[in-house]
Amino acid sequence: MVSLRPLSVFMSVEDARAALLERVPLMPSQSVALTEAYGRILAQDVLSDIDISPFDSSAMDGFALRFEDCATAGASEQSPLTLNIVGSIGAGTVYGGRLRSGEALRIMTGAPMPEGADTVVKIEDTTVVGESPACPEGRTLIITQMPQRQEHVRFRGEEAHKGDVLLRKGERVTPPAAGLLASAGNAEVRVYGRPRVAIISIGSELVSVTQTPGPGQIRNSNSYSLAAAVTEAGASPTIQPLVCDTHAALAEALKAATAAYDFVITSGGAAEGDYDYVTAVVQELGEMLYNKVNMRPGKSQTFSLIDKTPVFGLPGNPGAASVGFELLIRPALRKMQGMSELDRPITRAVIERDITKKKETRRIYLRARLEHAEGGGYRATPLPNQSSALLGALSRSNCLLIVPEGEQSLAAGSLVDCLRIDCDEGTIL
Repeated sequence: MVSLRPLSVFMSVEDARAALLERVPLMPSQSVALTEAYGRILAQDVLSDIDISPFDSSAMDGFALRFEDCATAGASEQSPLTLNIVGSIGAGTVYGGRLRSGEALRIMTGAPMPEGADTVVKIEDTTVVGESPACPEGRTLIITQMPQRQEHVRFRGEEAHKGDVLLRKGERVTPPAAGLLASAGNAEVRVYGRPRVAIISIGSELVSVTQTPGPGQIRNSNSYSLAAAVTEAGASPTIQPLVCDTHAALAEALKAATAAYDFVITSGGAAEGDYDYVTAVVQELGEMLYNKVNMRPGKSQTFSLIDKTPVFGLPGNPGAASVGFELLIRPALRKMQGMSELDRPITRAVIERDITKKKETRRIYLRARLEHAEGGGYRATPLPNQSSALLGALSRSNCLLIVPEGEQSLAAGSLVDCLRIDCDEGTIL
């Protein structure tokens, strides 16, 4: 039997976030093609199967030689060193002989060092005599400046030796990391899975984005902004059919979604109106942890577990739903993927105008623009029209300006914290 007065649980932003993070599961690992691994989190250490690089090679176009020849005879403008050029070698080929005293080998970047050579002199620091179509490498090398021993040589195992840990479990696959993985022969890597996220918009007034709204109707925008936010967080969204404002329709939709997905997000129906059923339904189907958070916009935020699947109910107002996702759901989806960096950076800034709370005791997140201030530091300007029903201000914002809990207002010139929604988690500013 459905309770006429569902339980209500009120939490601070920090407690609500902690409760969600504590209960979301780490996704099982899976093997994916290296081309699909960018941005994913490694689920195991990756070892190198060979020495990287697998041989000593030249770091420059120039000439490979024996440093002892330079050390013995010297090389200067007044007394240049002369060596016989015995051939040329490019990347991907191997010199078959051994370099002897008094000899030099023309060598290209990436080519293996010949046996006997230990130093490379850049071609710009040499004079070549005897170049011809029949002998393009030249016959005689003249060096007028002493090189350093082992100069311009990349050594075998300089990056890693066979068996070394190249990347550790929990590290993110960045573009350089993908190159390292390829160097160690990994066409596939084991990473944590991406949560499959069902997105359910609730409201009898909603119509499809392709439909022209009739009287009293509006297009479904939340599903698309939330799907984009889920994708940006690294997870995989699926927009579900619209759900009308009835207890039965919502219960049916949640049962189906929690059976098929790793995380479920609803928008709408989370408040306490006559047609708001999220709190009642989740209490009937599972365990509700809270349904109110001390924040504005979006006090009505509901987190529950249905058959161990996290279900988060966001407000129906688009601006409030987006802010709630940013503060609570985004870090949870990142944690499910094995990510350790869960916090966007905070920047301290001076506000440009007075901020009046008007008897509001909740913590307020104002959509704002952060800019460099003259003379150093930052200044923050709240954007006009902060209505929770609108997305325009948020789409033009690069931060959420935080007005702390309490009744106090803030005067122009006050320092405030700004959550940088334009920067990735872990960014050092």
